[in-house]
Amino acid sequence: MNAAGRAAPTAGWSTAAEHALALLGLARRAGRLALGATAVQKMVSSGARPVIIMACDASAPQRRRWSRLQPVRGIVGDLLTRGELAARLGRADLAVVAVADKSFVRGLFELGVVADPAAAGAVRS
Repeated sequence: MNAAGRAAPTAGWSTAAEHALALLGLARRAGRLALGATAVQKMVSSGARPVIIMACDASAPQRRRWSRLQPVRGIVGDLLTRGELAARLGRADLAVVAVADKSFVRGLFELGVVADPAAAGAVRS
């Protein structure tokens, strides 16, 4: 724990991963984050076009299933592990999350997590 009472980042995390986890935590507290496969599927089925963040150590069948979901704004699969997602987002195990809110998606784009500017709601300078 750090001085603010929060869990200290795991050694070896990239700055982008730390910031992405913080942003996902904010999205969760704001009620804008789908946690787990069922919630992610429901968000995609509703037409919300989320960015899907799947754990880099999720099983191959899970990764294939989530990679086929449409319509989505983007898929991130190489940033975080199941343990990192679960620990930061208050779950015992977590392999996939999704966020559709444009402000949070824009934040992920600005961190370099989402590569396509169109995915972040046509972010322009």
